[in-house]
Amino acid sequence: MTRTKIAVLGGVLALATTLTGAGWWGYQQWTAPSTSPEALTTYDPDDADEVTRIADDVFTATVLSRAAPRRINELDWSAYRVRVSAPHKGALHGTHEVALPSGSAELAKERAYVFATFTFHDARDVHGQVTDTTPQPATHRTVHMWHQAAAR
Repeated sequence: MTRTKIAVLGGVLALATTLTGAGWWGYQQWTAPSTSPEALTTYDPDDADEVTRIADDVFTATVLSRAAPRRINELDWSAYRVRVSAPHKGALHGTHEVALPSGSAELAKERAYVFATFTFHDARDVHGQVTDTTPQPATHRTVHMWHQAAAR
């Protein structure tokens, strides 16, 4: 074989190897499962009116204690015992357990918050904080805002 043929054959093999590797990488990216932890919401989690529309209950409550972590619907949740002081939407009264996604900001004991929750179907008497929202500290402004949103 001449040097020219060897050089051409070497170039063709290098090109084929490069294209095969690029194709394999592209295939793996295309078929890789999505592991994004983002939730798809159909509402603005910063808009009290929209969150109130999809919530089962909106209420002001004082945190009594942190409860044992829970696993509900194959997800880990931080749980708190709260005493409802003012229902804005729904008819919750008394003491209940509220679950927040594990890793959420810690709620302070003996502090009041406004919660927007849904009821778990497989965990009785536990209310989960609406996806992508956080309990708001119960100031005059936030309580009034959520109360108005529930009245609309």
